[in-house]
Amino acid sequence: MTLLGKVFTVLIFIMSILFMGFSVVVFATHRNWKMLVDNPSATERYPLGLKQQLQAQVETNKGLRAELDGLRNQLAVEMAARRSALSTLETKLADAQQRLAQKESELAGLQSAQTEATAAINLAETRLKELVIDIQKLRDEIRVVQAQRDEFYQRVVDLTDKLYSAAGVERNLKEREAQLIAEISKYKRVTDVLGVNPNMPVESIAPPLDGIVTAVGDKNLIEVSLGSDDGLRVGHRVEVFRDNNYLGSAMVLKTDPDRAVAQVDEKSQRGLIKVRDRVATKLTRT
Repeated sequence: MTLLGKVFTVLIFIMSILFMGFSVVVFATHRNWKMLVDNPSATERYPLGLKQQLQAQVETNKGLRAELDGLRNQLAVEMAARRSALSTLETKLADAQQRLAQKESELAGLQSAQTEATAAINLAETRLKELVIDIQKLRDEIRVVQAQRDEFYQRVVDLTDKLYSAAGVERNLKEREAQLIAEISKYKRVTDVLGVNPNMPVESIAPPLDGIVTAVGDKNLIEVSLGSDDGLRVGHRVEVFRDNNYLGSAMVLKTDPDRAVAQVDEKSQRGLIKVRDRVATKLTRT
């Protein structure tokens, strides 16, 4: 496995751990808010929903208001009856002296009923205030729960955006990986066809150059018209040929800016090398 493959393997492993962490966080923070808010029947796991509790309190408030209206109506009727009785007593005072004691007793009864009605109204008003306070508390609790729900929802949205972003990065990396694998496969086929070792140092590969033999010396030494300015280095090999005849190869022993000295390989030599013969670092088929 190449270094690039190892890097991609480590990246895929890190992204897998990151996705697993995201999944665990989302699962750990999940709560059934719908059951907490809207649950028509209480269970061991979920109590009666906040919506149902609020409806029950509203119904109770309606009943108390109706009871209060009834008591007020009853009081109004009783007050009207008392005024009517008093008016009758005043007009018939002369004729009703003997019934005064009875009417006073009735008056005392009415006053007692009025006192009870007043006490009932005060109790109802106190209960109404308590219900108003309870309803306000419930509204505050509902606002808090809604704020928490919105916060959790925003967190879910943020995590979802990060997940989609990570998925897009992963998809781009996979596409780039496929492209690099395809390019590497092409380069591998080219190097196999050309017989090039990918591990070979680049400095030892001579650039494509073409020149001539400028001098022939002893000990199979030749001088060529290519030098260090052309990119030729000590250790490079040049091929010698004349027209279409291959004469052998030589290894560069010394370079100057505009020329170089090379030694002909006797094993590859196939003819006598002369001045003006052609030299090249790479032979091409024509």
